[in-house]
Amino acid sequence: MILLKIGGSVLTDKARASTVRKDFLRMVAQQIANAKRDDLVLVHGAGSFGHPQAAAYLSKGRSISDAWKTHRAVSSLNTLFINELHSQRVPALPIHPLDSITLDGGRIARFDMAVLGLMLENDIIPVLHGDIVLDSADGFNILSGDQIVAFLAQRMQPEKIGIGTDVDGIIYKGEKISHLNANEFENYRKEIVGSSVVDVTGGMLRKVSELVEIAKAGIQSEIFNATRGGNIAKFLISNQQVGTIISIGTK
Repeated sequence: MILLKIGGSVLTDKARASTVRKDFLRMVAQQIANAKRDDLVLVHGAGSFGHPQAAAYLSKGRSISDAWKTHRAVSSLNTLFINELHSQRVPALPIHPLDSITLDGGRIARFDMAVLGLMLENDIIPVLHGDIVLDSADGFNILSGDQIVAFLAQRMQPEKIGIGTDVDGIIYKGEKISHLNANEFENYRKEIVGSSVVDVTGGMLRKVSELVEIAKAGIQSEIFNATRGGNIAKFLISNQQVGTIISIGTK
């Protein structure tokens, strides 16, 4: 099984609320279709379809109405993505975290994976996304796509994990790192900055932190630029490195 996350920065214009990047949406769907993988789990970020709404929810009274607005926004992006996948004849169906995941203090406490498993058994590609979900400690909380990836990686032990973003990998002092040894992550932490636009999930630093934790459990992942034509296909169907590999030890 391959686990692939497409970042909200790829699918949406994060500087403009609820604005999809149609050309990239189509390009992503086409590359997934051309790879012809039926052992694929997709996760996508919320981008401008969730972060502005979530920021408003977190800064206000955390009402059910604002929680609904956040879920409605991220679900609409999920629908747009799956519609594009179906236009390329990719057999994809959604799994909304609000319906299947609960948190405790911001971390996943329960994830009903039965539907996901049945989808894979029937050659259906599950498509999950960042969402607002119930939290036993906080009422509701924001669940990032990156935390979903980390959780699934631990439970499913995928063959490959890819994180498609709008940058070439982990950039340190202006240069892309080819390989990040998870044990040396603290040496890089201060130089990894978050997004310049609203990102309630912590941006690149939080993304790398999640991947470092799964690397310490022996699970390798790769962050790459999904806006560069062909990179998704290369990741899905070849062993060619296209970004920064995060693992224990050297590549």
